[in-house]
Amino acid sequence: MITLDVQSILSSIPNEVIWQDIVQFDKLDERVATANDLCPNIIGVNESCIEWCPNDHPPSHLETLIWWWVVRPDLGAAIAPSAPQELKEIIGHYILHN
Repeated sequence: MITLDVQSILSSIPNEVIWQDIVQFDKLDERVATANDLCPNIIGVNESCIEWCPNDHPPSHLETLIWWWVVRPDLGAAIAPSAPQELKEIIGHYILHN
């Protein structure tokens, strides 16, 4: 079984991610809308990439987890245990329906 070091993943998040590097790109709009509902204006959508625009400085734990989930929804199961309840439920729903 592969164990993910979520903390090291979260600390290596780039502020911009190009379209080609986004996992499950076809569902990106849904994830961006969800992220911006939880933390308004946290995700910026540009011509060739998405940009992380955290509201808090330094970014809150929730903002960091949301950003990483938007970019890498395939890591949702690894992210969920350290997420607040609302994000856990969103990730669980996303996993079940995708």
